[in-house]
Amino acid sequence: MAKKKDCECPAPSELRVFRLGAEMGDHLNYVVPAGKVLIINAWMTGIMNSTLGYKILRNSEVVAERSQYTSSQESVAQVFPTGIAFFAGDTFTLESYSSKPTFAYGYERDA
Repeated sequence: MAKKKDCECPAPSELRVFRLGAEMGDHLNYVVPAGKVLIINAWMTGIMNSTLGYKILRNSEVVAERSQYTSSQESVAQVFPTGIAFFAGDTFTLESYSSKPTFAYGYERDA
């Protein structure tokens, strides 16, 4: 990794940028490959007129959650400034419900 100041920061050439989408009513599962780390920086969900919650899970445990309520907005985005890390062998799960898709954004790099 390229070194900047006092932290190890990946160079752009070392990253694989992700836009992971769970279509309406599906839950997306992604297993992080050996030797990699997946960092999720943000997600976006469509608003639906209900009180359903959306979740990101690591190995079936909730690591991020948001409840949606009736709103005039078309979608809501949530940013994770330090990222949510998933390590080699971890299963990343992104939940979506029947009327709106859900997307997660981040990058994968060498461990």
